[in-house]
Amino acid sequence: MAWIIGRYVEVNEAAAQVKVVEAPPTPRAVAAVTARGGGAPARAVAPENPSLPPPPPPGNPGSTNPLTGLAGDPARLARRPIAVVVNNSPVARPQYGLSAADVVYEYLMDGWYVTRFTAIFYGNEGERIGPVRSARLINEQMTPQYQAALVASGASDEVRYILKYTVHFPYLDIDLDDPCNCTYSFTIGNHWETRLQTQTALLHPWLSDWGQERAPNLNAWPHSEGPPGSTPASQVHIPYPSNSVVGWRYDSGSGRYLRSVCGAPHVDAGTGQQLSAANVIVLYAHHELTDMVEDALGTKGVRIVLRGSGPVKVLRDGVAIEGTWRAEDPNQPPHFFDAGGREIPLKPGNTWVQVVPTNYNVHVE
Repeated sequence: MAWIIGRYVEVNEAAAQVKVVEAPPTPRAVAAVTARGGGAPARAVAPENPSLPPPPPPGNPGSTNPLTGLAGDPARLARRPIAVVVNNSPVARPQYGLSAADVVYEYLMDGWYVTRFTAIFYGNEGERIGPVRSARLINEQMTPQYQAALVASGASDEVRYILKYTVHFPYLDIDLDDPCNCTYSFTIGNHWETRLQTQTALLHPWLSDWGQERAPNLNAWPHSEGPPGSTPASQVHIPYPSNSVVGWRYDSGSGRYLRSVCGAPHVDAGTGQQLSAANVIVLYAHHELTDMVEDALGTKGVRIVLRGSGPVKVLRDGVAIEGTWRAEDPNQPPHFFDAGGREIPLKPGNTWVQVVPTNYNVHVE
């Protein structure tokens, strides 16, 4: 429906008759669940994408987190992982909650001018997460690899359609599903890039409200305490765009990599501490420019291919192991193999995945 203001329109009666094109059918919803308290509209659960295999049946993770190799609360590990899209524009720093995530992906945005995060929360609670921003094509591939639910603040029309109607994982589009920003999210201030935030204490009730809470059935990453022998790697430089240049420095005292952005320590606003990782994985992936318009400036979206295989650098304990990542099963995380075909064990703890184009020169020393 649209409104036309008559005083701005001149009618030409001799104009050719306009052909009316029938609108495509609305995607069929097979079920709907009412949100708790009536605070947000019900979400229609759409048919699964026939091109994707269905997810495995719910698992029984026990007390060891398959993503970190650490002991965890069995009650938490029996819940679905949640992937939250987090802004990384300079105005959004420092962000909240990244230090509590089991896995954080960083990747290039459309326009190639800034990066964005998707933080996966599973073994820990995220007491405050944000700023939450919009989803991109990469989330369609990444989310099912962790059998997770996706949370974002909107998306372009094409991406929103994909995430709402062609995938088998739950997607909370806060703009549509929580328009009051008071049921599964909340606002701090009024700046459009920084105001929207959430927490896992709100997101697991969302999954319960929609009947989508379930334990994952993940092929665990192997973990080991001792570092495998390989090339020393005390510092890493990742040449993202100038406002997102990333550095990691190995701190032998803590046995962890400390993160910087644009030459300054990158901290978690919730803890005030510098972000750190037990493992830093540099994952080289094909980046394909699409004709999908992502913003009001007409910027075209980028398809980042996370299925298949490609080169990888795994950094842990001050060393780097080069090899290959493989992700043949769309419902399982990528796994990492050295030059001899042996799977590379990760250090117990959290992991940052730095997704870069295949032509990036990532400097490790």
